[in-house]
Amino acid sequence: MTTKGLSVITVCMNRQQHLQSTAVRVAEFAHHQEHLVLDWSSREPLRRDQLPSDSRIRVERVEGETRWNLCRAYNVAAQLAHGDVLLKLDADCWLEQIDLDLHLKTVSDVCWFGSGLDGRLGQFLMTRAAFEAVGGFNELLVGYGFDDKDLKARLKSLDFAIQLLPEASIGVIPHSIHERVSRTDIKALRSSPLQDSLSFAQRRASAMSNRIAAAHSPWTFRRMGTRYVQSKHQTLLADQASVPQHEPPVAKELERLRRQVFWGEFLLIPAAVVRRLPQCLLSSDVKGFYNVKLWHKIYWLSIRQIFRFLVMPLEPGFWRF
Repeated sequence: MTTKGLSVITVCMNRQQHLQSTAVRVAEFAHHQEHLVLDWSSREPLRRDQLPSDSRIRVERVEGETRWNLCRAYNVAAQLAHGDVLLKLDADCWLEQIDLDLHLKTVSDVCWFGSGLDGRLGQFLMTRAAFEAVGGFNELLVGYGFDDKDLKARLKSLDFAIQLLPEASIGVIPHSIHERVSRTDIKALRSSPLQDSLSFAQRRASAMSNRIAAAHSPWTFRRMGTRYVQSKHQTLLADQASVPQHEPPVAKELERLRRQVFWGEFLLIPAAVVRRLPQCLLSSDVKGFYNVKLWHKIYWLSIRQIFRFLVMPLEPGFWRF
């Protein structure tokens, strides 16, 4: 396959500081015809003049989204892109040590995914036909986690070959799990242990919920994804009535699961205890966010640390030297 029709797709939500660094590196490659950058309702809209002068860069914006949703965001980015081959690169990623021509020769038969740490796993190179054959990302998944595993599993189920790119082929800007999960424009160089613990618990809760959701409601090309309309400002708005939703009983059960996993992980409370405690003490998430109060933080700083100190010696491998 020739390199004609290769579109790089990138979605940015409050990550302008990352995108300004990585877009320069992406622009150094001559393989792609287009770099479609989708601004997913950043608080400060992404401006074209913040990015390199490369004529292949095209900026689009979706308005009105208060919550990061990777699946919906990258599905609409893929729809807006013109190429018949898609290279997904997050706002903190770029290609580094890779012979892209070699991989493009096999992309008709192989879906290439990133490998390694720090977000590399979520990047991919595949034909549009492969992506559309499985309906793209599963828009019933929310939050952070399991979206790439679900996409790989559905591609495999249709007999698409999956192979991994070498870890060194993708460069990544290192940042904390708090910055990755919160999708806020964090100015501090480091997040606190408390912030990281909160974000880790939130990621684990959403990933577990997504795993169950994917098994319960498999996504296919027959499922209708979100529809978007163009606003008077030439931006896109989601038709909220078209956003895929779980049936109420399923949504309620997933909500209970996220509550159980989040508070169990964050406060190190057994699942049976979390289930019995009332909502006023340990609430469910609201649009992906948890109402963490001052006394929760005090508990985390005191009792949780004591409990963790007592439990750690019981963990397998602790006493190995």
